[in-house]
Amino acid sequence: MNTIENLRLRIKEITENYKDEEIGGWITGDGPIPCDILFVGEAPGKTEVEQGRPFVGMAGETFENYLNSIGQSRDKIRITNTCSFRPIKTKEGKTGRVTISNRTPKVSEIKLFKEILDDEIELVNPKLIITLGNIPLKRLTNFKSIGECHGQLYFNQELQRHVFPMYHPSALTYNRNDEFKSMYNKDWLKLKETLKTL
Repeated sequence: MNTIENLRLRIKEITENYKDEEIGGWITGDGPIPCDILFVGEAPGKTEVEQGRPFVGMAGETFENYLNSIGQSRDKIRITNTCSFRPIKTKEGKTGRVTISNRTPKVSEIKLFKEILDDEIELVNPKLIITLGNIPLKRLTNFKSIGECHGQLYFNQELQRHVFPMYHPSALTYNRNDEFKSMYNKDWLKLKETLKTL
């Protein structure tokens, strides 16, 4: 039986039995079901795991501002991740201080959650899936890089769904130039127009 509670239990079981790499907690998707718009991110970070919701850190704030700018609100959309647990790496400094940081999920880790993401998509039944960043892009399309397809609408034959690839909101933190910001703003405006056609 495919329910949100069933997905939650499956995520919990996968996380508790995973021993290959360091991980730090897990979360489920957030938002109404069914829902017309589904955003798919990469994996949760520290703040997400602490609060039990996706996109609540700094990138989440950026995301919400853009969402509001196109007339959408967080309570009307659903957000989930390609990898439901937080992939981490620990590093010990010269003073012995240990720091924990996020790392990109491995292909094998993404595969662990393949059926869960597919089942969640089926449950949510969105008119549009928006991928945020390269990880969900590679998982839900045949593209290798966000640079070649962002801001365009594609159709996933296997899922029978429309997919709209976008840069991850955190990309704004790393690309502080005006050119990138202008392009990112345009992608949100394209998304706004795309939503009117679905």
